[in-house]
Amino acid sequence: MQKLSACLLTTLLLSSTALTAQQKDIITARDYPVGYFRSPLNITPDASGTFGELRSTHFHAGDDYRTQQRTGLPVYAVADGEVSRVRVQIGGGGNSVYIDHPNGYTSVYLHLETFSDALTNIIRAEQYKQKRFDVDVMVEKGVLSFKKGEVIANSGNTGASGGPHLHFEIRDTKSQHPLNTQLFGLKFADRFAPTIQGLMVYDLNDDLFNEHTFRRPLATSAASGTNYRLSSNAVVKVNGKFGFGLNAIDRHRAGGFRNGVYSIELYVDGKPKSIVLFEELDFNTSRGIHSYIDYPHWKRTQAKYQKSFKDPGNPIEIFHQLDNGGIIELKDNEVHDVKYVVKDVQGNCSELNFQVQNSSS
Repeated sequence: MQKLSACLLTTLLLSSTALTAQQKDIITARDYPVGYFRSPLNITPDASGTFGELRSTHFHAGDDYRTQQRTGLPVYAVADGEVSRVRVQIGGGGNSVYIDHPNGYTSVYLHLETFSDALTNIIRAEQYKQKRFDVDVMVEKGVLSFKKGEVIANSGNTGASGGPHLHFEIRDTKSQHPLNTQLFGLKFADRFAPTIQGLMVYDLNDDLFNEHTFRRPLATSAASGTNYRLSSNAVVKVNGKFGFGLNAIDRHRAGGFRNGVYSIELYVDGKPKSIVLFEELDFNTSRGIHSYIDYPHWKRTQAKYQKSFKDPGNPIEIFHQLDNGGIIELKDNEVHDVKYVVKDVQGNCSELNFQVQNSSS
């Protein structure tokens, strides 16, 4: 209980910003219509991939629902709406459907096996017209609608899918930015706090971050419960400009999939230095993941450290608070307290506490 209160306190420190606390103690930039959407499947929700997960070339833009290692499960419209797009691809999302809803959001269903008869008719007509298999049809308003809970398709394994599952998204209809679907109440069972696997110290000095930047990986260990510390338990010595990166994952159950976290908050002496939220993404900037993570280190080791400072020119907008670009420089020789707070979208929280001190050596 004491640990949960500590995580809640770090969120309350943000009350002076435009962000709001919602769903326990997670931070969001907007309110969500919880309860408006139903699950796209009629089985217990179980995720093999989650929103914001770090993929090799992009941030994952939706949630991957496991389908019991089989295809053919009925896929349901999550709310009343009109079909705005239906697509068939050899790769990518395979067979997919887009439904616009009256509340300003669009639900997206990928890797489907078969469509409903009405959707099949639209696809077949376009395939014969273009004389090709892969088609992308923008459906005019008023042509086809579904009621909440109606079957729109069957789940499958089409496109660039590594196994049977349903990739599901909720987007802002106007911007087409994907949003974290669990913020709408479509949650997966998750009682496990994120795992903090390591800390990286970057000695930046006056140079821009690059493959030659001096790195100091520091091992972490659980001190008690979800409270982490550095394995060495020593004060981290720094000099000049420096930054931090964190290797963290979230699991929904013991031995489960390595999913992405929702937020990474960095505080120095109690003041927020860098806050990353996986609440909303932009397909146009998703390739910026190579600048967000320590890409050179990942290429060498396959360990993904998420940097708490932002490279100049990186267009991603997941940094919802950033002081001096996340770069730190101490002006004295005092010992300073550093805290990382890492949360999943359920509000389960882990902390890493350590100290830093300026040293000319």
